[in-house]
Amino acid sequence: MVIERGNTKHGPAHDEELAHELDGTIKGNRSSRAEEWRDPEPPADDDPDTRTR
Repeated sequence: MVIERGNTKHGPAHDEELAHELDGTIKGNRSSRAEEWRDPEPPADDDPDTRTR
C-alpha cells in the first residue's frame, strides 16, 4: 500500500523540521505578529458565537 503525500516540494525530513519550527507559533497563547496592527480584531460582544455548530 502506497500512501500519497500531499506535499512534493521537499521530503518528509524537511516537513518534520518545518512542523517543529511552527509548533510554538501554533500552540502559543499569544499573537505571532510582529506588528500589533496586523492582529485580527477580537469579536465584539454582540457578534454571534461562531465556535458552535
